[in-house]
Amino acid sequence: MRTIMFAACILVLTVCSPSLDSRGKKPTKNTNPLSADEIAIYRAVLRQYVSHEPGWLNVSATTYPLDSSSPMNRLLDEQCIQGIKLEKLDEVASSFHDLTADVLPGENMRLVDPSKQGKVVRDNDPDKTMRKGKSVDSAVKGAFAAALFSISEIAFDEGHHHAVVSYGFWCGSLCGNGATLVFEKVGGEWKRTDRHCGGWIS
Repeated sequence: MRTIMFAACILVLTVCSPSLDSRGKKPTKNTNPLSADEIAIYRAVLRQYVSHEPGWLNVSATTYPLDSSSPMNRLLDEQCIQGIKLEKLDEVASSFHDLTADVLPGENMRLVDPSKQGKVVRDNDPDKTMRKGKSVDSAVKGAFAAALFSISEIAFDEGHHHAVVSYGFWCGSLCGNGATLVFEKVGGEWKRTDRHCGGWIS
């Protein structure tokens, strides 16, 4: 449990500090336009997530590096990517993209500056607002409304039949969740598989 919480904290720092990757180095901006496959996967992740969470979703306008060695991602776990050989792991672990509005599948989403939204998240941290007298219900609702949803870079296999991506929903110091997902291209569409990869909740 301590490992999971520590890794979750590292992920939150990575998500909210896009100027550093998980190794403490400055990631480089990937200026190549997002491919049709990348856009489709990002839309699938967002569509799946908002089906579980009501209200407006603040989506980070930049991705964060996908670190295959992170204990949260578990990409080295055989159950996660058994039989899949991912390519360019070094590249996706040290780069990020700017997202464009075409990755958003719904009207109840907007792209936000992650640094500015990070401040809003900290100001609405339930731990902080409850100390100021807010009820638990009101504090949690405020935190969810202010929360920042961030998505990682995507790792593909050689034939672009499989892809791995992670996300994080951060709503405070002890408020958030995230997971690493594996997608498979079936009949021209990217579908989430049931492979067991990393996940966290705080």
